[in-house]
Amino acid sequence: MSAIHILASGSKANAYIIEYENSMLLVDQGLSFREFSRRADMLGIDISQIKGILLTHEHEDHIKGVAYTAYKLDAPVFSTAKTLEILNESSKHPIHCRIVEKDRKIKLGAFEFTPFEIMHDAADPVGYLISAPCGETVCFATDTGKVTNRMMSYINQGTRIILEANHDPAMLYQNTHYPPVLKERIRGQFGHLSNDQSLDALERMGENHPKTVIFSHLSEENNSPQMLKELIVNFRAAHSLDFKAFIANQYNPLTITLQ
Repeated sequence: MSAIHILASGSKANAYIIEYENSMLLVDQGLSFREFSRRADMLGIDISQIKGILLTHEHEDHIKGVAYTAYKLDAPVFSTAKTLEILNESSKHPIHCRIVEKDRKIKLGAFEFTPFEIMHDAADPVGYLISAPCGETVCFATDTGKVTNRMMSYINQGTRIILEANHDPAMLYQNTHYPPVLKERIRGQFGHLSNDQSLDALERMGENHPKTVIFSHLSEENNSPQMLKELIVNFRAAHSLDFKAFIANQYNPLTITLQ
């Protein structure tokens, strides 16, 4: 596996590309196609190499650009039946849909990927474990209110992990712009992981720690990259871990080369 490209990560839009040699998988696409193409160009990505689109769930920040991108690239879209049904209802373009079943491996070109159940307030959301012939495995686990034992069985297999760190509980509690019902949704078991929950998942991995962790889907209002960075530094020191940590950004595309 050559690289992980983060084109957008946050509450407004999400789009990730997993690259291995001359093949790419796109995970979610919440940007307009024009903005998606612009950010891909910034990172030197040839989007014609995208072999398929993996869709985690149907929320707007993950699905907005999927249909048109799939149409323009003639790429199949993989997701659960309920999620694809919602995508088709809103699409103005024909889409080649491929229904996935949780815990069942699928091969696509150089990649193999397995969808797994996550905890989120969507129709039938999933995370993905993505493998390439080089032996690298990316576990994509975002938009979940808790990390179940079933999820941990997949996270434990990841040499590289994309893990949600959405909010700081104190910042969320003190946010006067958010009504109580929204705060309850975010911190509920079908909402989003806090910084502490994200680090707790890593602690549960024990000695089987990954090479790279990408902390993603940060809230612009309820989290602070600097705060999270300090928590990560302290966590690695306390557990004598040396994984490389990256904090994904909503607006600034980032390429992480895998070595």
